Amino acid sequence: MRLYHLFRHSLLLILFSTALSAQSDKALLRELAEENKKSVEALALYPSETRLAILEAAKHPELLIKMDNARQKTAAAFRTLIEDFPRSTQTVFYDIAAYPGLVRQIAEKRESPAAIREILTQLPEDQRAAAFDVVQSQMPTVLKIDDLDYTARNTFEDMVEGYPAPALQAFRQLIELPEVLEILNQDIRFTILVGDLYREDPAGVIHMTDSLNLVVARQHAEELAEWKESIEKDPEARKELESASQEYAAEYGYTPDYYAGDDLYYQNVYAQRRYVMDYHYSWWLGYPWWYPAPYWQPHPWWYDSGFYYQNNRFQAVYMPSWYFMDWYFYHPQHHSQYSHLSAHFVNHYNGHRRSGTTISVGVGAWRERNRTVISEEWLGDKGRLPERMKAFGKFEAGRQNYNARNPKNPVTQAEYLDKNARKYPDLERSKTQATQDIRREEKAPQARPSEWAPRKEPAPAVKRTEPGREPNISPSAKPDTKRPPRVLPTTPVKPSENPQRPNTEKQRTEQPSARPAEDAKDYHRQQWEETKRIEQKREPQSVPAPRTQPQKKIEPNTRVPKSPSKSEKTRGGN
Repeated sequence: MRLYHLFRHSLLLILFSTALSAQSDKALLRELAEENKKSVEALALYPSETRLAILEAAKHPELLIKMDNARQKTAAAFRTLIEDFPRSTQTVFYDIAAYPGLVRQIAEKRESPAAIREILTQLPEDQRAAAFDVVQSQMPTVLKIDDLDYTARNTFEDMVEGYPAPALQAFRQLIELPEVLEILNQDIRFTILVGDLYREDPAGVIHMTDSLNLVVARQHAEELAEWKESIEKDPEARKELESASQEYAAEYGYTPDYYAGDDLYYQNVYAQRRYVMDYHYSWWLGYPWWYPAPYWQPHPWWYDSGFYYQNNRFQAVYMPSWYFMDWYFYHPQHHSQYSHLSAHFVNHYNGHRRSGTTISVGVGAWRERNRTVISEEWLGDKGRLPERMKAFGKFEAGRQNYNARNPKNPVTQAEYLDKNARKYPDLERSKTQATQDIRREEKAPQARPSEWAPRKEPAPAVKRTEPGREPNISPSAKPDTKRPPRVLPTTPVKPSENPQRPNTEKQRTEQPSARPAEDAKDYHRQQWEETKRIEQKREPQSVPAPRTQPQKKIEPNTRVPKSPSKSEKTRGGN
């Protein structure tokens, strides 16, 4: 791990070494670059062609903002158009709109039921009958959806008119990755920083992300192998992961037993991965509005929990997804129900705190929210960790229930613990240690002053003088009034030429991930979420806002849908 961070730091120094010197103003730029390195690191796990598209799009943040504004309007119009229908009918509308050009084909063949049945073969087999019934009975709405999709796509064409060809190609590619577009818009500040770095030194940024891809992918692969081995060898944690996964599936509308006799599920996991990657909802019309979290790509229930059964045997394939970790650590009762699994997550986090994977960031965010009562010592004692996680779950659930009953006078974790210290002695001791941890962390930045910042000189001792007499100040203590004037640079910096992807051995030996785009999106989101969390003012956790529980019942598909054409779909099939 130490070598990994040293390598990242060295790459950043190489990237900026040609532009930065030892002067104080250059040192400030170096520090800014170091603080924002996650902006570039977050791109490292994407496939090379996706990284280039993201970097090119980041040079034009104004277009990203326009596209997101248009998406919000068209998605709202789509919801208004269909929201009075039953949920099952709305689901069909979202499904048929997810395939580029499919609604247009239906509109063109609206007089031919046989032709419509043939068009709907693009959908998974188990969805075709329901889709045909909805399309036949609600053709006027289907035609309005076609008009809305046509308006959105032509608006996009108007937006990109006049942009250079590389930008146009990049945005067309990212339209097929709606979750990436959403992440780029979620924190436009970091997107702008990435675009600025890429504009100043495109070849250097490309080389850096290519090199980081190898390092980060290898580190994540090693961590995944460790996770798979540890969860398979911990029967209590494994059993609780299975139970938590079933609870997750029930809450989000999946049916865990749907794949009981499906050969594709048991034998061809790669095909399921392809299904997940190829099928996504339309950027312009959005994902089903009733989901409490972004849901751009439908996938089997087991995908988020990271394991499945093959020949009735538990087999871990991924770390639990970002969505699963967020759900699990959001509800404190999970630590009471699944204390061994919670301890297993925390132990993994203790060994991989800075890796940026789903577990490390999920547990890290939970640790940050509860930092007033959970100390480093409390987290580090493996022996009694399951017992302490169970106690914490009861404590936090009790506090949240108290605040729900007393909304006008909610209490913080520290206040609630003061009232219940005898009931939670471990947490009471941990709170005292946590207070010391917080003070030490707050003082740490002051102990490492920036190299560019001027040093504060000790105040000279001033002798008391009689009224009316000037103090006797030695010449050496007088301020220097003969400082030479500062000359600001006026020579413009010549921008770098268009990048050429370095043809290096590292690029040719790039390690493929089991699910590269998914890993990248998780890492991308997590790194930026971590940066935002660090920048926010640290405050005790308040009562979480209630989440809207989804009512939709999704039955995962058992067949891989036919991949639609990626070409631009407009009226007339052009």
